[in-house]
Amino acid sequence: MWKVVIGTAAFTIPASVTLFDLCGYVAKVEGSSMQPALNPPDLNKSDYVLLNRWGIRQYNFQRGEIVCLTCPSNPGQKIIKRIIGLEGDTIKTPGYRSRFVTVPQGHCWVEGDHHGLSLDSNVFGPVALGLINARASHVVWPPRRWQRLAPTDVDNRLSRKHGRKTHGQNNFAAISTDEDDEEAENLTLNSDVSYSKPNNLLSVKG
Repeated sequence: MWKVVIGTAAFTIPASVTLFDLCGYVAKVEGSSMQPALNPPDLNKSDYVLLNRWGIRQYNFQRGEIVCLTCPSNPGQKIIKRIIGLEGDTIKTPGYRSRFVTVPQGHCWVEGDHHGLSLDSNVFGPVALGLINARASHVVWPPRRWQRLAPTDVDNRLSRKHGRKTHGQNNFAAISTDEDDEEAENLTLNSDVSYSKPNNLLSVKG
């Protein structure tokens, strides 16, 4: 009997880890940087979100969607932020060292919805796409908070948008919408990133 139990556990545990690693899992959101979208002020309990790993395997991302990523300034921490711009976009920043920043190839610009309480690209700059672990698709707990997390419109933050398609698609057409584009800081960053498998997440920092 014990051999059967041990054998079942030996099969089930690796299978569960593989399932979480490939498909997704539920994580608790801590902190207030994503308010009011997550952990709204009137809520006494933390939100729990479904993190979809399967949907990012081709690294196709959309402006305005919420993602979970490894914090560039603290690799041991996972954070949850909103994508504001993709490669080639010029961002109007609310608190970075330059007023305008052009996102380099293989990177994105992420921010918390609550700018005054967020550790995001305004602190550490553009983020390598390889640091993104999952896409937050739904709030699943508490029950009254259940909802799909649809991308929001962030066009007002873009001085110049590199087309309207998601990353990974071709035929971009740069669109200039601001006369101050020449002030943009064009960053050259190392886009060589590690794709090692991250640990299973129990919570993400807002």
